Amino acid sequence: MMREIRLLTAQMGRTGGGSHWAVYVVLPGESQWPEELLPAAGGIPSTNDRAAALNRLGYVPVRTCPYWHWVETENPRDTESPVRLIATLAVVPAESKHPAEGLSRHS
Repeated sequence: MMREIRLLTAQMGRTGGGSHWAVYVVLPGESQWPEELLPAAGGIPSTNDRAAALNRLGYVPVRTCPYWHWVETENPRDTESPVRLIATLAVVPAESKHPAEGLSRHS
């Protein structure tokens, strides 16, 4: 019998003040999500830095989807507001060892 593994989404975006990048895992139904701040002074954190932050949070990238995807967002009610970049990545809890089989997205 195959064990079902919870597929989640990690995201990364600049903090409100812009001094850090926040790496966090979206936990549906939860009011608080695990988060780690990375300094923004050196630009966009490397993929190794992002992976290390996720590991410290207890998550790993899904082996079949190892790349971060970038999206541009803006406030539709304020066309003068700055555009924000948000990166997303499929992750699973680290203890699952993220096999390719048995993955499902929970909402």
